[in-house]
Amino acid sequence: MSHFSRRRVLQAGLALGAGCLAGRAMATGPGLRVWRYKGLVPSFLDLAGQGNLPYPVQWADIAGGSIVIEALASDHLDYAYMSEIPPVFAAAANAPIKLIAVVRGDANETRLVVNKAAGIQHIRDLRGKRVSFVRGTNTQAFLLNLLQRNGLALTDVVPVPMPMQDALIAFQNGHIDALVAGGISGLRAATMMDGEMLEGTAGYYAGNYLIATNDAALADPVRRARIGDFLQRERATWAWIQAHPDAWADRSAQLTGISRELYLQQFHQRSQPAEVVAVDDTAIASQQHVADLFHDQQLIRRAVDVRPLWRHDFNQLLSR
Repeated sequence: MSHFSRRRVLQAGLALGAGCLAGRAMATGPGLRVWRYKGLVPSFLDLAGQGNLPYPVQWADIAGGSIVIEALASDHLDYAYMSEIPPVFAAAANAPIKLIAVVRGDANETRLVVNKAAGIQHIRDLRGKRVSFVRGTNTQAFLLNLLQRNGLALTDVVPVPMPMQDALIAFQNGHIDALVAGGISGLRAATMMDGEMLEGTAGYYAGNYLIATNDAALADPVRRARIGDFLQRERATWAWIQAHPDAWADRSAQLTGISRELYLQQFHQRSQPAEVVAVDDTAIASQQHVADLFHDQQLIRRAVDVRPLWRHDFNQLLSR
């Protein structure tokens, strides 16, 4: 991962919300600074009865991935949802990121979707094919794991890393042969773009999703208490989604313009519902597997021990 650039950190800070100033004022502002992306829990707090928060929230509508890590590391952000991979790169750069909870969900959500015209019937047929993934995300981890367990390496395919929206366009236009995608993106490629889920790729490891904060937020009693409260609201909202799929699909369709029917299909195909759970050894081992995989593939320069990333501060709260 590149060094945390001052320019990008300032860009992250400027996007954090109304009344929010860069630098010191940002770090000491009264609101809990929460990363927001359409389709994630903040989009459903009000429907789930969790939107009347007893403290101000400054929503950070910024791009995901490394810029969220940079905002957390520079203490411009208090709370974010992410895959297992960005914190691995943060740990390699000694960034003060901490992981405080796990969002466990559909084990089969991430799949390999192939173009029907590409002649890919088995995993071994990927050799020499153009395969797209989003760099530094669970889609990259999925592909590395899939290839490694079938005697292949990234060098055996033509890797085409790009953002998911660009990948879907490229897939639809026949510019790539396969893409790793999860959730609604995978369904769109398989049902609307002449693609199909490659048999034999269900259940390959793609990793958990995590809730992240930073050392400074945990050291501040006020921010720490608000983080604990927001964690409980996130847990309650995931439970609401499980109990109200139609309302969830309706709101998701409004946010993205994708049909509610496709969201309902995604919902009913899940292997298990998403839920916020406490940190445990299984979650830590899961991320360590990802860190080792990226190191084995020389995508990070040194081996990373992920254990210092994890905190158990909210385990009792989430075990109630």
